[in-house]
Amino acid sequence: MAKSTSSFSELAQIYFPGCATPKNAVRCLQRSIKRCTKLATLLAETGYLPYNHRWLSPKQQMLIFENLGDPYPD
Repeated sequence: MAKSTSSFSELAQIYFPGCATPKNAVRCLQRSIKRCTKLATLLAETGYLPYNHRWLSPKQQMLIFENLGDPYPD
């Protein structure tokens, strides 16, 4: 579980390491969040705004991990 805020861009690059640029990874993560309506709703309840998301709180990170899966390989 995340214990501090983290950059949305850094998390996106962890989830989508094959993207050519960090900006592309951000777009991919944005799409994944949008497709998972439950996650989008839960994030909105924490104050997450889809187009103003430079930093994620530990709670927001936890919601993403729970709904999209753990991005860290075992």
